[in-house]
Amino acid sequence: MDIRVLGPLEIIGDDGRSCQVGSPKLRAMVSALVLAEGRPVAPATLIDRLWGEEPPAEAQASLHSYVSNLRRLLEPGRRARARSLLTFGPVGYTLEIDQEQVDATRFLRLVGQAEQAAEPAEAERLADEALALWRGEPYPDLDDQAYAAAARARLTEARERARELRVGAVIRQDRHDELLGELEALTYEHPLRERLWALRALALYRSGRQGEALETLRTARRILAEELGIDPGDELRELERDILGRSPALLPDRRRPEPRSGGPSSAGPGSSVPPSGRPGAAEAGIAGRKDELAALDRLLEAAAAGRPGFSLITGEPGIGKTRLAEELVSRARARGFTVAVGRCAATEGAPAFWPWVTVLERLADTLPPLPADVRADLPGVGSATGAEPEGARFRTYEAAARALTASRRPVLVVLDDLHWADRSSLRLLGYLAGHVQDGRLALVGTARDWPPPEGALAEAFEALARRQAVRLPLSGLAAADLAELTPAGTDVSALRDRTNGNPFFVTELMRYLETGSPGRGTLPLGVRDVVLGRVNRLPEPSATLLRVAAVAGREFDVAVVAEAAGLDLDTALDLLEPAMTAHLVAEGRPGRFLFVHALVQEALVAVVPVLRRARLHAAVAAAIESRTGGPASDRLAAAAHHWFEAVPAGHTARAWRAAWRAAEEAKRLRAYDAAVELLERAERLAGDDPGLGEAERMDLLFALAEARFGAGDSLGQEAELTRIRHLAKQAGDRRRWIEAATGYGGRILQPWKVYGDHDADLVADLEELAADEGLEPSARARVLACLALQTYYQPGRDPAERDRWSAEAARLARQENDATLLGRVLFARYYALLDPDSVHQRLAAGEEMARAGSEAGDHELRTIGLTCQGGTLLELCRVREALDVLAEAERLIGRTHMPYLRIMLNWLRLGVLASRGDLEAAESLLAATVAEQRTTSMWGVESSTAGATYQVALMRLRRGKAEAVQPPQDVTHDQLDRFNADGYAHFLVVSGRLEEARRALGPWERQPPIPRTFVYLFWLVIRCEVWAALGDREACADLYEEASPYADRMGISGLSLLMWPVSRSLAQLAEALGDTETARRHAEHAESVERELADPSPAHPHR
Repeated sequence: MDIRVLGPLEIIGDDGRSCQVGSPKLRAMVSALVLAEGRPVAPATLIDRLWGEEPPAEAQASLHSYVSNLRRLLEPGRRARARSLLTFGPVGYTLEIDQEQVDATRFLRLVGQAEQAAEPAEAERLADEALALWRGEPYPDLDDQAYAAAARARLTEARERARELRVGAVIRQDRHDELLGELEALTYEHPLRERLWALRALALYRSGRQGEALETLRTARRILAEELGIDPGDELRELERDILGRSPALLPDRRRPEPRSGGPSSAGPGSSVPPSGRPGAAEAGIAGRKDELAALDRLLEAAAAGRPGFSLITGEPGIGKTRLAEELVSRARARGFTVAVGRCAATEGAPAFWPWVTVLERLADTLPPLPADVRADLPGVGSATGAEPEGARFRTYEAAARALTASRRPVLVVLDDLHWADRSSLRLLGYLAGHVQDGRLALVGTARDWPPPEGALAEAFEALARRQAVRLPLSGLAAADLAELTPAGTDVSALRDRTNGNPFFVTELMRYLETGSPGRGTLPLGVRDVVLGRVNRLPEPSATLLRVAAVAGREFDVAVVAEAAGLDLDTALDLLEPAMTAHLVAEGRPGRFLFVHALVQEALVAVVPVLRRARLHAAVAAAIESRTGGPASDRLAAAAHHWFEAVPAGHTARAWRAAWRAAEEAKRLRAYDAAVELLERAERLAGDDPGLGEAERMDLLFALAEARFGAGDSLGQEAELTRIRHLAKQAGDRRRWIEAATGYGGRILQPWKVYGDHDADLVADLEELAADEGLEPSARARVLACLALQTYYQPGRDPAERDRWSAEAARLARQENDATLLGRVLFARYYALLDPDSVHQRLAAGEEMARAGSEAGDHELRTIGLTCQGGTLLELCRVREALDVLAEAERLIGRTHMPYLRIMLNWLRLGVLASRGDLEAAESLLAATVAEQRTTSMWGVESSTAGATYQVALMRLRRGKAEAVQPPQDVTHDQLDRFNADGYAHFLVVSGRLEEARRALGPWERQPPIPRTFVYLFWLVIRCEVWAALGDREACADLYEEASPYADRMGISGLSLLMWPVSRSLAQLAEALGDTETARRHAEHAESVERELADPSPAHPHR
């Protein structure tokens, strides 16, 4: 769309056709809205600008008609319920367009760029491009009111400056002879512009006409003296002196830069904002917030420079959070930002990701094309890919981050009323705060400061705090600031005492007083009383309808409210008119209205009795469900909210079923956090429904388990599946029993228990199921694979059992020709066989997973297989092969967007970096990996962090930075568990404190065996180095015998912590035993492996 106001108003649509703008009043309204540059214009202001001081009685109705006509004109193909370019908010109407769509904005930008151009050819081109936009007097449809005259004057001045710039640029290119006639005409057309006389004289002089040049300057002197009574300025006097003296500076080959006089800014049509975008006198437009605006200005400056930033504006209701954000929006637009505002709905019935959907829709037209897979993953876009739920959630987060930082222009995102945001929206905000490090993005949220934030809101605030977001807590305005909001003569000190400086309370109180003259003793006590006092002055039918609308929500569909109130649509619209006139309700999206402030809606809802309110919620819910059109997520979420609020009126069954339906839609949109909230509510309500059957109850719990895993809560998923398992077993429901017993984790990933724990009850169920000869092959495969995994930590189990069960599971899965089933079974087999003697079986499982993923086109499965394969190859000291395999896995991770795959790979990368001694890179990777793992459902972040921290601390010790990692003093063996004893002693040994290490450990015969789990080789190499340093020959001999079978292996902990080759430890033991030849042989092997690890070849990504 192209809106042209430099001449007769013209609107060019997206199809390139000119739109016929109807009556003069409609053209005037468009011009007034354009002139506001994206700032809201109050209805009263529009009426004044269209009709002047004496508007007709029907002006308000006519204005609504013009608004409707303009919307049809601007957006003839707009979808139903889609956001309009012309919006109405608490302040007034806003034309939400990109200011670059206005020719006046482009014109001022081009003139500004021409002024700054270093090369004259570029300045000429820019000035010509600007002048080509000029078609006549700007804003001709507006009368001569001061606001329009000022805009015209500014644009006209910019046009004259563009003409001067163009002429100066041509002269600087030695083409002065082309301009003599044009300059003569310009000086007679604008005889008081000294710059034009100077350019004309210079062109004449360079054309060899020195006498005419001097005569031109004498003419300029005479005109200035006659017209203004002044002498020429410095430029004309110096030019005359240079011409008389034939100064070389005037010759073409001695070009001087054109003087810079104060020109127009590129802020936009009619703007009073200086070129930098900083407000000057406009700061008075928002009272008492000078410091806050300065902080927000700095945020915009940083974003424009490519340093993304976040801010949080907090305060009590009505304190001015939204007003401050609106001022920020105006300033951002003046700076050339693309602005998107997402408002969180004031009810729990908003669809998941609601504010983000609004933001991304607003940005859609300004972004470069995004890949189809990124568009499909954006919040609010349903794409059933069948992928891991947690991966789908993170793909949505990453797609949003990519979209927000893809614009070529700086972007401001405002999220208003975060205290009402759904959990999924808040989790996305937290993710962005932690992960967006590049891009021209400023993100600002507003929220109430009471009650204290909790749950997802508290987590989002914590993420913003970690990001060092600019926190702006707002308090009441001072008396001096209130004077700007009130009529002259108001006792602002008394008003400040009465309202605590709350701007909304002040405004509402003044409006209340304007509608009548109550005595001082009858003044309302609080803001709610003020609002209700104004509502009570409406006609009773309007007030009644307003209470129904308040139950429907801050923003409401008028057709839904009409149906809930038992009215036809026309009657409802008529009844809303008095509320609009009283500034209680404003027009919103098409077919929708909104209360001008949440406090208005809250005050109305509070006075509706509980049971009456519940019946109204039921009526609203039924009306919503009866409607068609628009996104299903909108209807389902809203209906679920209202049915829940209708429970006191006896609607329990409808409430929990509506919540379940809305949760399924939320899961489809990858809003798992929102789905959890809905399903938790549904599960609580369903327990009170006598019509609930056992099968339906279990299916509801299955849905909740899936949502919990998708939201990153694997322990919550386990708890729900345990409940289902017990219910299914009692009910004799074998299908659901098997599904619950084997459903832990996601599509392929299956979480482990906490180290050393096992669930004996689950194992017993799995063994009972495995004994059933009638199980289908796929079910048996899942049962055996889970049994192998769940018995990993169970005492007294033979590892051969796990090998046998998981091998049989893999055989059955292959017969089913199901790549996902095979991947899940092989993953379980890999982890079930994480012991030092099953390395080759694990390698085969990893290779088969990678192969199956490749054949099925399943990038997730292939990446898991490659990661397992690469980690096992590292364990086998086949370093070059391992790094090549892991490099391929790293490339694939970019396609899968699966955080747990990146985390698994990063733990291996950390070990490689540690083995190379790259301390800075290792510390950076450790911090990033820990932060990311905490956002997932993966178990073991504490133990992995502890182990990795141990690695990094050990690197510090070896590099002589022991002061940062001093072990605690006076710790005895009895105070340490079997793992930490060796680790603590190792620190002491590396620090050279051998006697302390010996005292901490005690005698060799007291040392417990190392568990033959995935940590075995990790602790084995540490124990070997400790006892070799202590020189205990018995210990060294025993350890040499224990470690020798693993001479060609790496000291590694599963797929994470990587230490050093076992052969290095064997070399140390042999040296301690006096066998130097054997020590040399082991050392050569270790050095060979370590050289390969240190190889910086480009084929190895782990540099």
